[in-house]
Amino acid sequence: MALIAILATTPEGRRQRAWLQKALWGRSDERHGRASLRQCLSAIKRMLGADIFNAVFHTTNETVTLDPDSVEFIGTPRDGEFLEGIDISTPLFATWVAEQREAARQIEVPVANLELIVAPQAAAPASVPATPMATDRTPTGFQTRPHQDRMLPVVAVIPFTGVDTYGDASLLGDAIAQDITRSLSRSPFMMVISHLSSRHKSLRTAELSELKRILKADYVVTGAVRIVDDRYRLDVDFIDVASGEMFWSRNFDGKTKHFFEGSDETVDAVGNAVTKAVFNASLSPLLNERLPDIETHRLLTAGVTLMHRPALGSFRAARNCFEELSLRLPDQALPKAWLARWYIHHVKQGTSESPQEDLKQAIQIAARAVDCNPFCPFSLAMNGFVRHHTMQFDEAFDYHEAALAHDPSQAIAWLLSGVLHTFIGEGADAVTKTEYARKLSPLDPHRYFFDSMAAGAHAVNGNYETALELADRSLQFNRRYTSTLRVRAFTLEMLGRHAEAARTAQEIMHIEPTFSITKYRSHHPAANYETGAMWADVLGRTGIPQH
Repeated sequence: MALIAILATTPEGRRQRAWLQKALWGRSDERHGRASLRQCLSAIKRMLGADIFNAVFHTTNETVTLDPDSVEFIGTPRDGEFLEGIDISTPLFATWVAEQREAARQIEVPVANLELIVAPQAAAPASVPATPMATDRTPTGFQTRPHQDRMLPVVAVIPFTGVDTYGDASLLGDAIAQDITRSLSRSPFMMVISHLSSRHKSLRTAELSELKRILKADYVVTGAVRIVDDRYRLDVDFIDVASGEMFWSRNFDGKTKHFFEGSDETVDAVGNAVTKAVFNASLSPLLNERLPDIETHRLLTAGVTLMHRPALGSFRAARNCFEELSLRLPDQALPKAWLARWYIHHVKQGTSESPQEDLKQAIQIAARAVDCNPFCPFSLAMNGFVRHHTMQFDEAFDYHEAALAHDPSQAIAWLLSGVLHTFIGEGADAVTKTEYARKLSPLDPHRYFFDSMAAGAHAVNGNYETALELADRSLQFNRRYTSTLRVRAFTLEMLGRHAEAARTAQEIMHIEPTFSITKYRSHHPAANYETGAMWADVLGRTGIPQH
């Protein structure tokens, strides 16, 4: 079973014998591993019969291949963990299984849907099962709402066509597509068609209209790959399926050896480009359409994009998006949780004229989000976040832990839990959690916020150079976020760079003219801890007025 599963989920169905031996019999020596693989293949051949075995398996001295077109995948992640109950204790197998289970975040397209492409002239079945997709983004959630009410955009990465004679480029194109799919599926801002669905051979030549009808995707990543000596060039197209518009077409170069060693940067580069394109594409309808007419998934990503842009007008427009979504989907937690986050940032960045009233709004809206869905990790994390600002740290920790219990990969919960450690002066724990959050969110469009919170953690831990580096990186993307500027002023003063700290303090006062040390001592969540007292003293030395 494990051998067949490995081959069935591998590009082109092919694995090196050495890899299989290490994964399945890695506890044995090399000789016994080779013998065990031969015995396993012989057992499968006896069970299937020689004719069927030879039709679906191809073995050489170096590789074992299973014909991908002879495999049908049945069931969804809802039916249980992938290979549940199979106990193989080698590190390589454990890593591989974990990667496959991570793919449970991806959307599976029913075989019946794919068959419509294979035989387009045939009449469609009377009843085709609906494609499961997510609404509130939970680790294994699936959507039950109509396509137009999906809150998250759906992306499909079609295996890249190989441009060569021997088939090596096709193998590479499939492997790169699989890694890009896996990378994108970790983002909480999109759903991704699973690689097993996207690699169906008929999809590689399907018309865009067919991809839209069958996969229900909003965006498609496609293209070609060619190998020249030890290098490859990947030609990538990013297409809006609804309009047929190609947003961009780019080239990415790399070394084949580096890709298979895991040191190639192409996958991350493509993932970042696709994520930015998805968010940028959501802004176009805001220019010429009324909010009620904009698709739900575009409205959510537009709000998320606008909320953390430096321009105040963009920030205010984000609230309109979240309010429209809350009216449109009154039973859904996610729009309310994002609206609560908007109010928290409105207070936190100093743009609120009535901070106490806006904080009350954040508390009430976050509570309604959890009422809608007590298991939504993001809503739980936002309920923790509002309690940062009411100084209810124990309850805040509880909410963040509850979010992580439902989704251990919920980056914002790790980040905000780390921020609490920053407030109370537990620098080592703050660094551990905020850095783990940054690791979980390489494609997050609010990366500057993660960098800012990690900068504060490092500052409290005495890592001033690292804190300054992270603060400067964060400010490159949002110069108006005064929390980051405070970290920068503090670290510069602690490093003895008083003149630069004073200039940063002036920048804070330009953005937030009413800020003062007295206000900091009375309103900042860390005010009642030694950390807050120390920061107030240091910020006072940079030139921030006392009153």
